[in-house]
Amino acid sequence: MVRSAAVVLLAATGLGGCSYITSSFVTNDFSGDPFPVPVETSSGAVVLGLQQDGESIRTGVLDVMSPVTVFDPGTDKPSTISFPVVTVMGLDPGTGLLDKPRARFPDPQIVSVHPCSDDTCTVGSEATPRPFDAILGMDSFASDALRLDLSSTAGASAIFILPDVAGDNSNRGLSCDSVLATPFRGGGTLLVGGTEVAFANFRVAIDTCLAPNPDPNITQAARGANVLLVLSTAIGITILDQTAYARYREVVPAAPDLPALADGSVRLPSGLVRGKLATISSLALVGNSTTNPRAPCRQVYASHLLTAGDCEPGFDCPCVGGPTFCPVPAVIELTPATPLDVLVVSDDDPTLQALRAELRPDRPEVDGILGTAALTALELDLDYQHDRALGRCSDVSACAARPELSSEDRRVTITNCLSAPPGPITRR
Repeated sequence: MVRSAAVVLLAATGLGGCSYITSSFVTNDFSGDPFPVPVETSSGAVVLGLQQDGESIRTGVLDVMSPVTVFDPGTDKPSTISFPVVTVMGLDPGTGLLDKPRARFPDPQIVSVHPCSDDTCTVGSEATPRPFDAILGMDSFASDALRLDLSSTAGASAIFILPDVAGDNSNRGLSCDSVLATPFRGGGTLLVGGTEVAFANFRVAIDTCLAPNPDPNITQAARGANVLLVLSTAIGITILDQTAYARYREVVPAAPDLPALADGSVRLPSGLVRGKLATISSLALVGNSTTNPRAPCRQVYASHLLTAGDCEPGFDCPCVGGPTFCPVPAVIELTPATPLDVLVVSDDDPTLQALRAELRPDRPEVDGILGTAALTALELDLDYQHDRALGRCSDVSACAARPELSSEDRRVTITNCLSAPPGPITRR
């Protein structure tokens, strides 16, 4: 599908810019090292330094929802594409500056374009905006793996840039990782400065169950609200459309009705988004399954039920066609001590509409954007080379990682992982 920048761009300029929503596809050599890249997260966005050789350090936003890497030339320059060497700068905790060289991308594709509608682009809250002039997108990680360690219990937030994540899905499950298979979706063609370029499937689309309740003694409709979220590391708050929030209220009737909610907003890299402020009590991230496709909340229920044993007469069995056991994909359950903040926006929000158009018909309609505040209890690997995301809990009081239940003998693995989950990876 070919689309012009103006179609998907929330912040189109008279200079024919592009959106951080769209991208082209490139590969590069391994760019990082095994050491962490400390990052700034006070605005909710993952902020780091980016520098082209011979130029000054830019304030960059890492956004895994952006398949394109952008350097802002200002509002008065034409759009261009180049392939310079780019160095990633980490946060110096002593000075607070983003100037510690931590990784080097040898030839990433860089789109020079002003990515927002304001003169100065910002992320964060409307009251305390964080200026930026570059975006590090997923295309720069085409030959690498990205580890997000935004744990609220492990000190300063950090990312890791790795060559890949070793081990197949089965062995990662034995190591107590929840492997979410085939999360990368989307793709198409983008027009940048009159040039047509293809972009690949970089969106991280995750089946999610809001307020999951795997109780076998209730109806499936009461076991949670099913949504599809696209991950972004450029915002802290999670965004839901009004229809998704209404489904959540059906499961949690005590949640305030939309008119009772206070007004709120958040700044995406493309501009300000307004809505209503609400909270979500808990959620579960669920892997895809081609052999046993079910709605996310149904998968959560199946994971709990079938880890405990085979289906018994009188219970709602999630296995179709009569078997008493069937495989279940991995699940990551997040139950924060403080409810998760969400911004409820209109169903026709332009960002969500652009994502829906791109992912349609491969995935269900996008219901929202998953922000970084939801990730503070786990480490999450985005392993593009192996088309998977891998999660492990860093705060077991707020997180439970349930590996894939591929066969009956994996029950003991899941039980052991839940009773004695591994700790977070030790930083060097």
